[in-house]
Amino acid sequence: MNKKWLSIIGFTVSFPSLASPLTTYGDIAQIGIPLTGAAVAIFKEDYQGFWQLTEGAVYTAAATHALKYTLNHTRPNGGNYSFPSGHTSAAFQGASFLQMRYGYQWGVPAYALSALVGYSRVRSDSHHWRDVVAGAALASGIQYLITRKEMGLSNYYYNVSVDKQRFQAGIAYIF
Repeated sequence: MNKKWLSIIGFTVSFPSLASPLTTYGDIAQIGIPLTGAAVAIFKEDYQGFWQLTEGAVYTAAATHALKYTLNHTRPNGGNYSFPSGHTSAAFQGASFLQMRYGYQWGVPAYALSALVGYSRVRSDSHHWRDVVAGAALASGIQYLITRKEMGLSNYYYNVSVDKQRFQAGIAYIF
């Protein structure tokens, strides 16, 4: 099967030329859902929320890929790096942000669309159900810590000062 690859912000998206519409949906929605979160945050002039979304995306992608390469489970189609599902974790990260930051009127549709991404991965034999559930749980947990518990880097204050006689550095958590 002839494939074209596109890499955006740590997510690799595959667009198979002979893909089913459901598979193509999953490839596009994994990025479209988080981008919707970014658009909503910018439209609402919620720049703190935008950075929470961005931070969640970076941490989710890093954790997902670290697990994939550490565990290297076999996919149903025989490929490598099945666990957890990157498509699903990307989609659920955006959905979790929308729900936690803006409420269920944004979250419920985003979660439904994210669940369809997960279903598309299982249906295409790219992942097992456990991969999809793990990707959703991982992304939702990370985004919860950043959005609800405000445990992101934006809540830390960094101070470094240097003069001729001394060097001082400090980090403080802002509640």
